[in-house]
Amino acid sequence: MMFKTILTKNYEMKKSFIFLACILLAGPSLLAQKDGQITLFPWASLNYNPGAAGEQNNTLCFTVFFRQQYLGIKEPAQSSSDGKTSYNDVSIRDMNVNIEFYSRKIRGAFALSIKNDKAAYFNNIDLKLGYAYKLNLGPGKLGIGLQLGMINQSLDFTKLKPNEEGDPLLLGKDESYLNMDFHFGLHYKTERWYAGVSALQLLGNKAIGISGEDNVKPVRTFYAMGGYIWTLPWNPSWNIEPSAIIRTDFGTMNFDLMAIARYNGILWGGVSYRLQDAVSIVLGAQPFYNSNNNYLKGLEMGLAYSFTTNKLGYITRGSSGDIEFVIRYCFDIYRQEVFSGYGSSRSIYKNQY
Repeated sequence: MMFKTILTKNYEMKKSFIFLACILLAGPSLLAQKDGQITLFPWASLNYNPGAAGEQNNTLCFTVFFRQQYLGIKEPAQSSSDGKTSYNDVSIRDMNVNIEFYSRKIRGAFALSIKNDKAAYFNNIDLKLGYAYKLNLGPGKLGIGLQLGMINQSLDFTKLKPNEEGDPLLLGKDESYLNMDFHFGLHYKTERWYAGVSALQLLGNKAIGISGEDNVKPVRTFYAMGGYIWTLPWNPSWNIEPSAIIRTDFGTMNFDLMAIARYNGILWGGVSYRLQDAVSIVLGAQPFYNSNNNYLKGLEMGLAYSFTTNKLGYITRGSSGDIEFVIRYCFDIYRQEVFSGYGSSRSIYKNQY
């Protein structure tokens, strides 16, 4: 049984599913599988570029994202016998966890990314495992990264309400499929700026199908992203940090622009714009940035609220916006200093990781 058959079964259901398809295509498109959009993208470099693994140069780094897109948007469900129409919540919910391990011994970083996104009746689980080789180049480091990705997508038939009792196309069990693909990226970072290019879903419609029939193939997508840190000459307590990301599959193109002001490395806030989709307010803090405690200073939190600017924000029962949270915790593992040797000779082992 194919997902696309549901969209064309009968005229009565067509309006409902056209509405649903618009939501799916406006977000992390699930019928033509693409990567989701993250407002706080400077904190999500790893999601778009495998070469960004270990960019914080910390031994361990954990990043957690939660995003709910198109808050309050609803899709008409089956009408009741008294003529009243019920509505199903079809907003998009994403949860993403990134774990990075950086070590000079392995000349780079290993990274694990786990993502779960739910859009209407679809549920995706995306797993990525990769390595980025770090090459000292000029004033910064070049990350050369490769990831193996596996994505499982399922459709919950129990939430589909047929207009005709006993519709055989809507009485099946849940459907799912599992695909495997690869991702590649180059990411260069210095103390003042960073830039990167990457290609995700390299195999595209030739992605390796592991299980399931009529697999929805991923879309090969290319990214370019970068950012800069400008310290105000007349007030070094303030940094202005513009950044941008461009995404394209050479059929469509989209981009995000962001600018934040950061005070003393602790508090930051600003605005973001996504082409034909949203305008966002972003703010956050790294409360222990100036702390001498190695296990506290790497904690950072951020929040973004987006106002929907596309047509989904203006329709009846439309979107009231998007909300997004990010928490990042990075730290180094230090060994205690060890003195050894003979006579006046000694060796100090510190931060060997």
